[in-house]
Amino acid sequence: MKKQTFQHFAVTSALLGLLLSASLSQTQGKFPSRPMSHHPSSATSPTLVQQAQPAGSSYTYTLLDFPGTFYTFPEALNVDSSSSKVEIVGGYGQGAYLTTDSFLVHVTESKKGITTESYQTVNFPSVPLQSADGVNKGGQIVGQYVDTSGVFHGWELSGGTFTTIDVPFSGATGTFLGGINDSGEIVGGWDQSGAPQNQHGFTLISGTYTSFDYPGALQTVAFAVNNKGDIVGYWVDTSGEEHGFLLSGGTYTSIDPPGSIWTYASGINDAGDIVGGFCTTVACYDSDGYNGGQGFLLSKGTYTMFTIPGESGTGLSAINDKGWILGSYDDAAGFVYGFIAVP
Repeated sequence: MKKQTFQHFAVTSALLGLLLSASLSQTQGKFPSRPMSHHPSSATSPTLVQQAQPAGSSYTYTLLDFPGTFYTFPEALNVDSSSSKVEIVGGYGQGAYLTTDSFLVHVTESKKGITTESYQTVNFPSVPLQSADGVNKGGQIVGQYVDTSGVFHGWELSGGTFTTIDVPFSGATGTFLGGINDSGEIVGGWDQSGAPQNQHGFTLISGTYTSFDYPGALQTVAFAVNNKGDIVGYWVDTSGEEHGFLLSGGTYTSIDPPGSIWTYASGINDAGDIVGGFCTTVACYDSDGYNGGQGFLLSKGTYTMFTIPGESGTGLSAINDKGWILGSYDDAAGFVYGFIAVP
């Protein structure tokens, strides 16, 4: 599911230790990452059951599956979809939280339905683990990577040039970029050592960094921003429970689907429709949402729940102005696949 949270980062550290140097296994980075899944490397990629319908809604599904890999995590699509072509970015590979590589794929809508073009690898140079997490209509892409010392950094790809982005705040020990809108406003999170609130959200607008925290939160991270400047993400309360949030016009609103004990909000379009994922049981929470996790759409005050029938868990990551929803699911065999749901 989308960009998971600090509570589960201990698993990330263990996996990084297997993939990188011994020092990396001791990393203290605390940034949203992807969920754990397990399957044998010799397994064969299964086929998505076409036209699977989420609970409570009617959508047409198209599989997103990076060729030759068992993990495909689509993270973002450009919100303004005035043309028939949409850009989607995400991660793929054998990494369980951060993927080993990032991808870009163009998707075209026609009378025949959705067509995915060739996948392109989009990698920040010479780093072991990374992901692409945001894209705008100008083709600017943002993401995160882990260096060989285990430190998290943000990155931006603009005009063919990669740039590392690290917040300048005192005590910062890592940076995560979650999203970018069409005016180039970037949102994300940063980790602070030795502070009661050890994780904060931030914006980067015209070269100016601004940190923010959901009121009373122990942790805050922003995942997406629309073209109106509305921001969504997650916050953690003093009891350790995670909630989604919306920051609009200076006002914070907590987001919790009915019955949820763990929620993240990961995408927002210009109409204010919000998507994300949630758990209603401790077993779901303890497994990072892959034991009964559900996706949600919050539109005009009404929640619509999304589940892929017969699969272990579902999460939604982004929504554009056409109402296209991007998400991923973990199947019964432990494979992770992406999808586009078109109303």
